[in-house]
Amino acid sequence: MPMKYLQSTAEMIELRLIRSVFTINADFSLTEERVAIGVSIKNNGEFLDDGQRAHFVQSLKIGDPTLTPFFLDVEFSVFFALSPAPLPLERSHYINRVFPQLVFPYLREYVAETTRRGGFSPLIINPPLFNEDEETENAPHPQTLPLKFLH
Repeated sequence: MPMKYLQSTAEMIELRLIRSVFTINADFSLTEERVAIGVSIKNNGEFLDDGQRAHFVQSLKIGDPTLTPFFLDVEFSVFFALSPAPLPLERSHYINRVFPQLVFPYLREYVAETTRRGGFSPLIINPPLFNEDEETENAPHPQTLPLKFLH
């Protein structure tokens, strides 16, 4: 008899901006129209003891304070409620794929608006591919994405 999996519904109960640091490098001189800026996204999460709630953190760093026109460091903290509680083997799927996909649009909008208000063209980040097969559910999952910033 094939095994039937239940799909849990994830509801975002609380989304908080934990950290936001935006600095403009006044010493930066633009020599080209395009400037390469590195983007690093880290995802980390854990399920609470009841298995129906989870805490997830998504953080992003863009640029370098001395080598790029600006530097941005942002971190969102989110609490999710899941119904029904996912099986223990399914939890890593939520930490590595579902939660990052649900939080990323908020992060993307925040980055675009912050860079626009800082006097730059809005920086629109493409969604990264969130991995299914990470080693452990509690380990941070860094992803570095090459990005071209148009000044």
